[in-house]
Amino acid sequence: MKSRTKKKSEPSTWRDLLPNSSRRPASKTAMRKRSLSFAKSALVVICLGMVGVGFWWGSQRDVYETVLLWNKMDEPVKRVTFESDGVLDHRWFQNWFGPLRDRTLMQIDIDDLHSELIKEPQIAYAQVRRIFPSTLEVKILEENPVLVVRLGKKGGGVQDWMISADGDLYQGVGYTRQILSLLPSLSISPKQLQIDPNGRGYRKLEGISFVTPLLELARREYPSIYRDWKVVSYSDPQGSGPGSFVKVNSGKVKNIRFSPGNYAAQMKRLKYLLLEPDFRRQPIIESIDLSHNRSVFAKL
Repeated sequence: MKSRTKKKSEPSTWRDLLPNSSRRPASKTAMRKRSLSFAKSALVVICLGMVGVGFWWGSQRDVYETVLLWNKMDEPVKRVTFESDGVLDHRWFQNWFGPLRDRTLMQIDIDDLHSELIKEPQIAYAQVRRIFPSTLEVKILEENPVLVVRLGKKGGGVQDWMISADGDLYQGVGYTRQILSLLPSLSISPKQLQIDPNGRGYRKLEGISFVTPLLELARREYPSIYRDWKVVSYSDPQGSGPGSFVKVNSGKVKNIRFSPGNYAAQMKRLKYLLLEPDFRRQPIIESIDLSHNRSVFAKL
């Protein structure tokens, strides 16, 4: 009896020829790719870490600088700068503002300071700034007076009140006699002066804004004629009837009458007339009336 021997089963497909082990031998190219990938990952981690450290350091530095800034804000004001385009000076501001008493910049309410400056009738514009660590900067523009009115005081004598271009009346500070002598005086009826109910002197003279263009034109383009003007008066300067006029008394001409409006043409005629030989020879001229359009009436 023949012995039966088991035959080994032969592989049926090519997949059966693969080795049982799951590990494959790595090639140099694969190892290089793996190393490069690892290096990239490590580089990304390092960069993220550096960014995080940078943000942390920046936040710590901001905190440190903020602490230093607040410490500087606590310093008392050491310097006050004051600039004006008019007659007010640094001494005036010191007297007006009062002592600092070791106050810091943050303790000074610059909005309130600005509002108080603007309330002064002589001040038309104000700018207040803090300059750290310890400087307060103040700049102002003053009203440019066009006339002065001299009013009697209860105790005797007179008191000068400045009149701005829009008719505000205020007691000027810092104006010298020389400056006041260059301004014509306003002749006005006491009835036209109304007391301000807020206790700030007198109410605005509404008619002045119609007279101001004549004064500014004469001062700017006819300075030699303007310097001779002494007294100015007016009646209904916003009107156009025969009762509307502006009068000027000067050293050369006792009475110059203007019609409100079209001041440029009237000033040209006045200059031409004063250059005439007959008028130049006269030391004093009684009157010149320019209020009748192109017709001029003069009395020597």
